[in-house]
Amino acid sequence: MPSAWPRESTATSGNDAGLRGRLEQFGLATVLTFLDLERRSGQILIVTRDRSGRVWLRAGRVISARIEGSRRVNRAAIYELLTWQNGRFAFTQEDTSRAVDEINAPTTLLLVEAARRADEASAPAY
Repeated sequence: MPSAWPRESTATSGNDAGLRGRLEQFGLATVLTFLDLERRSGQILIVTRDRSGRVWLRAGRVISARIEGSRRVNRAAIYELLTWQNGRFAFTQEDTSRAVDEINAPTTLLLVEAARRADEASAPAY
């Protein structure tokens, strides 16, 4: 784990994480579904052994996503983050009302598309 976990808060308001856990127990899709149902706004920090990503939400809707050191942003970043099966996540509530919605799609649509991509990737080639 990077030594910055869980103190890394460069893009947070300084609040303690309101929801945290291990991806092995609750995958990112489950976390996003919960936050969507609860209409939460804030940031999810996802940290694996050698990578980290961030997802910003407004009222449960994913508005932006980044993976540190990657050119993948927004939808491409979300689709990759949803494949991560090991690591930790921490959600911190914060005001994202002024942030630009760079994704412009409901969280549910992103999750359905990610599931479709995973199904296609695991399907045998004929």
